[in-house]
Amino acid sequence: MQAAPKPAMTRAEKLRWYANLLMTDAATDEKAGNTEKAVSGYLQAAEILLLLAKVEENYTAWRYYTDNAAHCQQKAKHLIALAPKGGSAPSPSPLTGSTPRS
Repeated sequence: MQAAPKPAMTRAEKLRWYANLLMTDAATDEKAGNTEKAVSGYLQAAEILLLLAKVEENYTAWRYYTDNAAHCQQKAKHLIALAPKGGSAPSPSPLTGSTPRS
């Protein structure tokens, strides 16, 4: 007997999966001491989560997305604050083209 084929992931499911992947990779980079890459990952995940929240109609899911986006932004701010001064300027986000603000 053959297993039933998995249904294709929706766009929202793919975005949730990718945001979780970015957060996991950012946490790994943070532990490894790669602050710049961790900040970038957290900010990208926050942007994706805010995009998901923008189109979400369910309050519980919306709250989940916004809370996690805020957490990612706080982690990025914390890492930026701990970074040694005199380093390179923050690079623009690949999703928006803007630099992070303090």
